[in-house]
Amino acid sequence: MPDEATRKALAMAHCERINAGDVEGLLALYSPAVRFEDPVGAGARVGHGALRSHIGGAVAAGVHDACGEPVAAPDGRHAAVPVTSTMNFLPNGPLMVRHGILTAPEEPEKARMEFTCMLVIEVGESGLIEEMRAYWGRSDVRFLE
Repeated sequence: MPDEATRKALAMAHCERINAGDVEGLLALYSPAVRFEDPVGAGARVGHGALRSHIGGAVAAGVHDACGEPVAAPDGRHAAVPVTSTMNFLPNGPLMVRHGILTAPEEPEKARMEFTCMLVIEVGESGLIEEMRAYWGRSDVRFLE
């Protein structure tokens, strides 16, 4: 099993590659059969294709992740990192409005959002992330001034 330092480094690499807009580099951290849920409760999605679409939308919105200090579980598989993400309301915000997570801003094309979440990963024996879960809810999203 990957050691604690490796699992923590993978969680941080996720954020670094998001910030670089490196979708393919981010996918290289993940198993081709990755299972992910962002946010938890939205329904699990599976595979590189689904993750590419999800991450591609965030990159298109100008996402930036500010990560805190990662932690690792003693189980040899999990790590977590607190993340504060900022991104433009468009193109993904209208979906959040439809799901009742946000109310539409007056000027969608100018609006920027901030999310606080906990990103939890599970790493397999291969050293790749097999599962990613992002924990955040309505009270964790706000519009920036």
